[in-house]
Amino acid sequence: MRDLSKKEWINIILALVFGFVAVFFIFRGIDPREFFEYFRPQSLLHVLLLCGIFLFSILIDSARMKWLFSFVWEKHLSLYDAFFNNYMSFLFSMLTPFYFGGQVFQTYHLSRLGFESEHNVNVILSRFVEYLISIAVLSIVGLLRHRDLFLSGTLMAPKLIFLAYLVSVSFIGVVILSLVHPPLIAHLFGLLKKARWMDSMIKRFTKKEDWDSRFLEWTHDLKESVKILWKSGFMLLDFPLTLFSLLVQSFALYLAIRFNSGNIGFFDATGLLFFLSMVVFYVPTPGASGGVETVYQIVFSKILGSPGKTLASVLSWRLSTYYLPIFIGLVFLMFYRYPKEVKK
Repeated sequence: MRDLSKKEWINIILALVFGFVAVFFIFRGIDPREFFEYFRPQSLLHVLLLCGIFLFSILIDSARMKWLFSFVWEKHLSLYDAFFNNYMSFLFSMLTPFYFGGQVFQTYHLSRLGFESEHNVNVILSRFVEYLISIAVLSIVGLLRHRDLFLSGTLMAPKLIFLAYLVSVSFIGVVILSLVHPPLIAHLFGLLKKARWMDSMIKRFTKKEDWDSRFLEWTHDLKESVKILWKSGFMLLDFPLTLFSLLVQSFALYLAIRFNSGNIGFFDATGLLFFLSMVVFYVPTPGASGGVETVYQIVFSKILGSPGKTLASVLSWRLSTYYLPIFIGLVFLMFYRYPKEVKK
């Protein structure tokens, strides 16, 4: 099995450091007695339970992948290999800035298992579209229920959060629009290419001189990929499971807050989770470490009315859905072996 590179080990260390620094500075601004009133020894048991819920969401995604290969291409993918594939997608996404890396590993792993590369890319890109649409829909729930928090008042931080959210929604809109009408995207790229500062910024971000033609080619491939699965009828069946998986993930955040005596509704926690997940994407640290803790502390402190209660909730949730799963993933990566028939 593939070993972690030196850069990935550095990213693990950076994720721990940035997370620790963020919690340290947040902790300095609250009353320690208030924090430890909520974060107690039994909180560690809560972390294990919440981690189990998070792993269950990955199991759902794994079953979806296994079902997809069986339903569309009549190929057998074991649930164990599908679970490893989805878990490593999480792991490598969490170890790279802007959450890139997981999808690349998924296609690599499926190819190593002997599946055709065109099917692999088809699966990963199509599921990516499902994910984008689903989190966009769920994030709107958070925006509608708490729009006053981000749009009213004079504080700058909530408005910056809302601005980052608009950028993410725009990106999702571009991807969906590219599926419907790629020539329109080509025209848009032509306009961006003419603006030198925009062209320079995109080149710096993508590290590609021909970023426009590459992205246009990608949108064509994505459109054909999604079309295959829509024609098979699988996407109509899979979308509810995608939403269910995301709701299971948000249930972990909801319980983390409730365990710490936070008064919040499930759909409030769900909407805010996916609203903020589209914001912290822009934090340029591995897995947005440090940024997640800070942004969630800012937002949920205003809702829960207690910085100590909020930090206890965010820390419990972050330990159970990020730091502990990364450790488990590293152990999983060490012991995973390809099936014997693949080695042959």
